[in-house]
Amino acid sequence: MEGSQQASLTSWIEGLGAEKEQIHSVGDQILRLNLKPDDLQLWRDTFSAMAKPGNVLLACESDACPLEATRLTWVVGAAIRSAAVNSAAEVGKLLKRLGVSDPIAEAIPCHCPGVGNEIAWAFYLERHGWLTACPILPISSTNSSVHP
Repeated sequence: MEGSQQASLTSWIEGLGAEKEQIHSVGDQILRLNLKPDDLQLWRDTFSAMAKPGNVLLACESDACPLEATRLTWVVGAAIRSAAVNSAAEVGKLLKRLGVSDPIAEAIPCHCPGVGNEIAWAFYLERHGWLTACPILPISSTNSSVHP
């Protein structure tokens, strides 16, 4: 199952246009899937550098408090935190606790293949408030069309 989810996601990334992103309107808010090669590599490197990463990376305001006591923020200057969840629904609940609105958090399972299970994902906010998600694909599941 894991290999098929990764292969499916890799194929999906390869089929995107030059922007390598997808924008989804959820009510009056935006969920952006960032699939740009440089960002995929950055998140994979961050994930690989962690001693015991979970299957979700989060750009948070602080790493000096329990995860539930901080908020999701943009990447620049963020504390990158890791969490381990067991399902896509748990990812949505975690994002809600970090300040993401209910409609966006509940849309995550529909738009992020393998989230909470087979594929690790990173989440952060854009400065204009969009929630952005980026998959963390292992090197073995990527190829030259995904990474330059």
